[in-house]
Amino acid sequence: MAKLNLKDIKRKIQGLKNTKRITNAMKLIAAAKLKSAYEAAELARPYSERLYEVIGRFSQHIDPMIHPLFEVRLDLKAVDIILVTADRGLCGAFNSSIIKYAERKIEEFSNKGLKVYLHLIGRKGVQYFERHGKDIEIVNKFDHVFRKTIDFTAVKTVGESVKERFLKGKTDRVILLHNQLKTKTSYFVQEKVFLPLNEILVEDNVIENPQAVYELEVKNIESFIENLLHRYLNFQLYRAMLESNAAEQAARMMAMENATKNAEDAIKKWTHLYNVARQESITNELIDIVNAVEALKQSG
Repeated sequence: MAKLNLKDIKRKIQGLKNTKRITNAMKLIAAAKLKSAYEAAELARPYSERLYEVIGRFSQHIDPMIHPLFEVRLDLKAVDIILVTADRGLCGAFNSSIIKYAERKIEEFSNKGLKVYLHLIGRKGVQYFERHGKDIEIVNKFDHVFRKTIDFTAVKTVGESVKERFLKGKTDRVILLHNQLKTKTSYFVQEKVFLPLNEILVEDNVIENPQAVYELEVKNIESFIENLLHRYLNFQLYRAMLESNAAEQAARMMAMENATKNAEDAIKKWTHLYNVARQESITNELIDIVNAVEALKQSG
């Protein structure tokens, strides 16, 4: 490594200070976005969980033939994976971790002889599988869905798509993968069965009476079930996007905080090098002055 002069070191320190200002600003922006994203996810959770519970209980107490979406197929031939990633990077391992998880699921299903189809929500997932998923068919892909508000077009399109594919026998199972916020500083990959509805599991301790019989007092049972399932499919997918968005902001806030700390450490290191180089420069100048004085004395 070539020896840097004082000017080069000073330029390096200034560059690190600029980087620190940028990463710190990005951390503050992510923290502000996390607050609103977390509140949105929190508001959606009670309704989503109750809806999930209702469908789970409902599926255990009705004839599976009452609606095709409840049909559990034993001879699986194809699986659809709905994968939710972020539109942007600079958020640590947020995108790479869930993409790797999805790749493991794809490999697992492929090893069982199943055909895998992807529904991609989020630019990072789209970019990755367009480059590296040449043997996997992408049915739907949406990028730039996480703006100021979540693009509900992706929710409706993907929800209707997997529903139609399941009804037409093009897929036998649908899995939903997304990042979910655990605390405001941690998240994890959430995997849920999206279809068939009979595979939705509800904890026994949640069900007060597993043997209960449900009687529906509605004028049109088909219309009621269709409306309920439409709400379920759309809202569960919408909640997954809300959770992913909140987790993304938390991941970005942590990543930018770490980047800011790294910049601070680097500034200290380079400042020390600058001081050493400056002291060395001063020492060399003093030596030159002393040598010059000595030379003058000897010549005089």
